[in-house]
Amino acid sequence: RKRGLEFCNNPENKDAGINLEEKKKLLESFVHISSNNNFPTAAGLASSASGYATLVYTLAKAYDLPLGDLSQIARVGSGSACRSLFGGWAKWNKGEKDDGSDSFAEQTHKEDHWEDMQILVLVVSDKKKGTSSTSGMSTTVKTSSLFK
Repeated sequence: RKRGLEFCNNPENKDAGINLEEKKKLLESFVHISSNNNFPTAAGLASSASGYATLVYTLAKAYDLPLGDLSQIARVGSGSACRSLFGGWAKWNKGEKDDGSDSFAEQTHKEDHWEDMQILVLVVSDKKKGTSSTSGMSTTVKTSSLFK
């Protein structure tokens, strides 16, 4: 909440194409949220991404907020949540700003783009993984030539 309000109150962000008053409306509200997830937490199956995407989408619908900025908002809770808002396939745009406010995802292909593709997920362990997603991605960005 604090980071979100700081972003909304920063005069530099007034021309970002984001309705900051709508974001403030959500950030200044108080709600009780109860969430259940049938995926193991911290096991590498994007349970936090799906949870944050669902939370942001549901709150936006409840408060009748525009859906256009949700990718940026969801990303604050869990980076991959910005991609989890879309059906099909999505691309996460890195952005250039240090505060990440211009980092967002967009759908690249609809659900039926690869009609023959099937994905099967088998949970072989529900134990917490040894490396957190944040730490793993940080290492990837620092060491992979694909991120240069």
